Amino acid sequence: MIRARGLVKVFGPVRAVDGLTFEVEPGEIYGLLGPNGAGKTTAMRLLSALLRPTSGSAVVAGFAVDAEPREVRARIGILTEVPGLYTRLTPAEYLDFFAQVQGLRDASARAARVEEMLRLVGLWDRRRSVMRTFSKGMQQRVAIARTLVQDPQVLLFDEPTAALDPEAARSVRDYVRELAAHRGRTVLLCTHNLVEAEQLCQRLSIVQAGRQVAEGTPAALKASVATICVLSVRASSPLLLKRLEGVADIQAITLDGPGTITYRTHVPARANPEVVRAAVAAGADVLGLAEAANGLEEFYLSVVANSPRPPGAAG
Repeated sequence: MIRARGLVKVFGPVRAVDGLTFEVEPGEIYGLLGPNGAGKTTAMRLLSALLRPTSGSAVVAGFAVDAEPREVRARIGILTEVPGLYTRLTPAEYLDFFAQVQGLRDASARAARVEEMLRLVGLWDRRRSVMRTFSKGMQQRVAIARTLVQDPQVLLFDEPTAALDPEAARSVRDYVRELAAHRGRTVLLCTHNLVEAEQLCQRLSIVQAGRQVAEGTPAALKASVATICVLSVRASSPLLLKRLEGVADIQAITLDGPGTITYRTHVPARANPEVVRAAVAAGADVLGLAEAANGLEEFYLSVVANSPRPPGAAG
């Protein structure tokens, strides 16, 4: 449903997107993660046919973004960083206008759709309030409703739950899951929220300086990071540390207290029994050995930290 091949966007000396390549299947939720200035938002604007690529190609819902931009725009819903609301309108007026723009001519069907969207984002009771009186979070909810109002085939979300309270954010996440799982809609999610990405995305790419530096399922990416293990003993000793240094499958051994030793391993099932045997051989009283659950954050930070930003990359 989305295919990017060697996508490049240059602004003067800055390569905001630098050879981005990925595919998103129908009904998939795919994530774009990366620090500020990584090129995620520019990539979203390229895929929505709001910007023309400098080079490379992209196809969305079967249409090329450079050759058929109108067809692309007719099939997507996009939530950008700055939603650009018409704040002199009420939410009901605003959504009704956009439903008409998207071709929903029947007034009763339009009214039902507007009510569904405003109830989704928790603003039905404020449907007649002028939006300039709304908080940033409330305005974000209206922008999300506008993105969904025409029930598009492809949704491009740039930080959809930013500024939302936890209850509203959960409601939006649940709806995104529903769109993908039961309605077959395709979602490209640009987010800084790693927990949200891990919960929602079947696959994701990490972008740094416009380049794709990693891609895979959250489970596969997490599995590639060494597991942090904590060995607790009654008291550590120089002999114990020396024995542990001889265990082949562990690294980054640190003494974090009188009886707490931390290390990393890619093969805990093989390494941890060796660690216990080494501790007993050193005369230590082993009190416990625990593995810390790997999260997407550990992988993300390790990749971003080890991916230097080339000259001319976005800031």
